[in-house]
Amino acid sequence: MTDTVHLGMPFIEGSQAQKHVTHNEALRILDAVVQIGVLDADQTTPPLTPSDGDRHIVASGATGAWAGHADAVAVYEDGAWRFLPPKLGWCAWSDADGALLVYDGAGWTDVAGVGTMSGSVAQLGINDIAISPNLLTVRSNAALFSAVDVADSGTGDMRLQISKEAGANTASVVFSDAFSGRAEFGLIGSDAFKLKVSNNGTSFVEALVIDQSSGNAALPRGLALTGVISPSQITSNQNDYNPTGLASAAVLNLSSDALRSVSGLAGGAEGRVIALVNTGSQIISLLNENASSTAANRFTLGSDLAIGAKQATILRYDGTAARWYAIARSGGREVLTANRTYYVRTDGSNSNDGLSNASGGAFLTIQKAIDVAAALDLSVYNVTIQVGSGTYTGGAAVNGAWIGAGTVTLRGDTTTPANCIISTTGAACIACSSNGRLNVEGFEFRTTTSGSALDASTGGFITVSGNVNFGACAANHLRATQYGSILISGVNYTINGSAIRHHSASPAGYINLVNLTVTLTGTPAFSSAFAFADRLGFITNTNVVYSGSATGARYAANSNAVINTNGGGANFFPGSVAGSAATGGQYL
Repeated sequence: MTDTVHLGMPFIEGSQAQKHVTHNEALRILDAVVQIGVLDADQTTPPLTPSDGDRHIVASGATGAWAGHADAVAVYEDGAWRFLPPKLGWCAWSDADGALLVYDGAGWTDVAGVGTMSGSVAQLGINDIAISPNLLTVRSNAALFSAVDVADSGTGDMRLQISKEAGANTASVVFSDAFSGRAEFGLIGSDAFKLKVSNNGTSFVEALVIDQSSGNAALPRGLALTGVISPSQITSNQNDYNPTGLASAAVLNLSSDALRSVSGLAGGAEGRVIALVNTGSQIISLLNENASSTAANRFTLGSDLAIGAKQATILRYDGTAARWYAIARSGGREVLTANRTYYVRTDGSNSNDGLSNASGGAFLTIQKAIDVAAALDLSVYNVTIQVGSGTYTGGAAVNGAWIGAGTVTLRGDTTTPANCIISTTGAACIACSSNGRLNVEGFEFRTTTSGSALDASTGGFITVSGNVNFGACAANHLRATQYGSILISGVNYTINGSAIRHHSASPAGYINLVNLTVTLTGTPAFSSAFAFADRLGFITNTNVVYSGSATGARYAANSNAVINTNGGGANFFPGSVAGSAATGGQYL
C-alpha cells in the first residue's frame, strides 16, 4: 500500500479487502490536517484529560506518549494519540499563541513574526506591495499602535523605537508631500535631536537642535511670536489686567492715553512667556509687588518698570513664586509717580531694594543708592537718600544729570552731623561732575591721603541745605572746578578740621555762600589759604559771618580770579596771615 506525497494518506489498492478501512483512514488524515487549528505549540507533556479530536503541535523535548514526536501534529482519536509528521508548507493556527504558524522544513514559524513565537518575513506589504528598501509598506488612511493592558500581562506602555547603527547615521521620521520630503525630525547625522524643513524635498533647513548632553535647545533660524492682540487703549490705571484674547496671546500691543500703570496681569501659568509692546506715545508703568492686584497676578521687578513709547518688555511667569518676572527690557526707566526715599545703613546690603529702613531693606553704600536713583526717571518728583548713623568709608559720585525735573537729596543727621560721617581715603566724600546735581545735608566730612569734602567739576552742582561739619581733609573742604558750582545758602555749618583750603575755585569754578554763619572750632590750619581762587575762579560770600580762628593765609586771588566778600574787608576770612591778590586776581 502506498501513500500520497503531501498528506501521507493511504491509497486503496486494487482487489483490496475492507476498502472502507483505508478510505476512512484517509478521511481521518484529511480531517486532521486540512485547515489545521491546534490548541498550542509549546507543550512537551500530553494533557491528562484530552478530548477526542484535540490537536497540538508537539514541542521539542516532549515526554511520555509524545516522546520522539517533536513538531508533529498530535491528534487524540479513539482514546489514543496519532502523530502526523508535518510537511514543508503546512500551516496551522495556534489558539494559545494567537498566531498563524508555517512549517519551513525545520520547525514551525510565526508567519507574521508576532505572538509568543519568533518569526521573520523578508518584507511585508499591507494593502500595497513592499519593495526594497522599504521592506515594510503600509497603505492606509490611519494606523494605530496600542499598548498591551496590564490586565492582559502587558505594561500599559507603548513605545516605537527607531534605531541607527552609529552616531553619524540617521534615525528619523520624514513627512512628505507626494513622496517629496517637507519635514524631518530625529537623530539626523548625529545624536542631537534635530527638526528640519524643506520646500522642495532636496534642500533642508535646520529649525531646531537640542543637544543630547545638556538638553539645551538652539534655534538656528528666526523665532516668530504669533498670537498678537491689540487691546483697546488703556484710559485708566489697571489692576488684574485681563484683556480679551489674553489666554492665547504671546504678544500684547498696548497703548495708553496718558501715563498709566498696570499692577498685575492675569493668565499666569508656569513658564508662560509674553511680550508687552508699548505701541503708543505714553509711558505704561508696571508696578512692582503692588497689592492693588491679586497676589498671583503681580509683578516682581525689583522696582516699578516703565515701558516707554515704542519700547517693550518680555515677562515670564514663575509658577512656584506665583509672580511675573521681567526677563528682557528695552531701555525702559521707572518713572516716579510720587516722591521716594531710599535708605542706607552700615548693616544694610546692596542686594536689598533700599526701600525700607531696616538691615534687610536698606543699602550698604551711599554709591549704590546714587546709582539706583540715576536709573530712574524722576519726572517732577524728588528722591531722598536717608543715611543712617555711622561711618561710611565709601564716598558718592554723581557722574551725570538726573532724568526728569526732580531733585536728589543726600541726608544724614541734620541735628548732629557728627553722628553720620563720610570718611574717605584718596577720593572726595561727595563728587558731582558732567552736569550732575546733588543736595547734601547732615554729614561730617573727612578725607585722608587725598580728596576734598565736596567736589564739583565739569558743570556739576552741589547744594548744602542742612547742617554739616567739615573735618580734617587731605585736600579742600569745598572745591569747584571747570564750571562746577557749590551753593550754601541760609544754612549754618561748622569747620572742625584742617585742610589745604576751605574754599578752592580753580579754574572757572564757582563757590557761593549766602546768609549764614560758619563756626570754626579748634583753630584749624589751612596750608595754602582759607579762600583760594585761580584762573577765572569765583568765590562770593554774601551776608556771611565767620566765628572762630584759623591759621594760614586768609585768601589768595590769582590769574583773573575773583573773591567777593561784598565789602567784608581784608580780615573777612579767618587766618593768621594776610591775603594776597596777583596777576589780575581781585579781592573785593
